[in-house]
Amino acid sequence: MELTYRLIDTAERFESFRTLLRASGLPADDLDYTRDLLVGYYEGDQLVGTGALEVYDTYALLRSLSVKLGIRGQAVGTNITEYLLAEARGRGLKGIYLLTERARGFFLKKGFTDVAREAVPDAIKASSEFSYVCSTSAVVMHLPL
Repeated sequence: MELTYRLIDTAERFESFRTLLRASGLPADDLDYTRDLLVGYYEGDQLVGTGALEVYDTYALLRSLSVKLGIRGQAVGTNITEYLLAEARGRGLKGIYLLTERARGFFLKKGFTDVAREAVPDAIKASSEFSYVCSTSAVVMHLPL
């Protein structure tokens, strides 16, 4: 499978991005393609994977990682995650946080560890994802960079 990535930087791409997130059961309404780093992975012209970084000071919140049904298990999620981690390192960020309800095992394999909500920087805590979009039952994870 030949995949290419594209930044989500137009309203049309953004709508496709949000549609795939919703199909995956992930929140999409608080994202902003003019503020956040959104990336889509495409097979031809079809969006098959998504990922995002919201940057807050020297940390980022990784979110919106989704892969279309039918191609899961083919390392698309890993490719997206590695791209976003490289972007964060290239920006000199100190670490990445995320919230997950279903992908803890995946992120453990990528080097993330569980952290207490109290240990999260205030800027991340104030994000929409952290403060009201994600359930308080979601696991908080961190990867120092």
